[in-house]
Amino acid sequence: MSSISDFSGTHITRGREETVRLGEDFARALPPCATLALYGDLGSGKTTFAKGLAAGLGVEDTVKSPSFNIYCVYSGRDRAFVHMDAYRLQSPAAYDDLLIDEIAPDPKILCVEWPENVEPSLPADTVKIFFSILPDSSHMIDVKV
Repeated sequence: MSSISDFSGTHITRGREETVRLGEDFARALPPCATLALYGDLGSGKTTFAKGLAAGLGVEDTVKSPSFNIYCVYSGRDRAFVHMDAYRLQSPAAYDDLLIDEIAPDPKILCVEWPENVEPSLPADTVKIFFSILPDSSHMIDVKV
């Protein structure tokens, strides 16, 4: 079984399926509780990767971008998957006001897209994942554990 540190570094995916599969594999290596911060432009693969994470955690519901809800909580095999879009949150205080830990207690995986405005409220051990599109339309996913 892989550990999360095995995923540290740069990964190239060529298509949606490869990005989903990387997310699935990554999810299986996560400890019981973890926070992931996903950085990247629109269309760079953040939500597709999150769908793979959810699948790897055993979430059976359809995972959609939480843009309008801000976050969605899904039940996995042995822990919750919280998928958040922090784009509209203006400050760390706005994140704190969501009371994520009360609504979805541990164990859980918290996956935050657009984390820039709320970074100070995220745990110090947050895994940072950077997404970009390369000139050949493949996706570069850089994991910082």
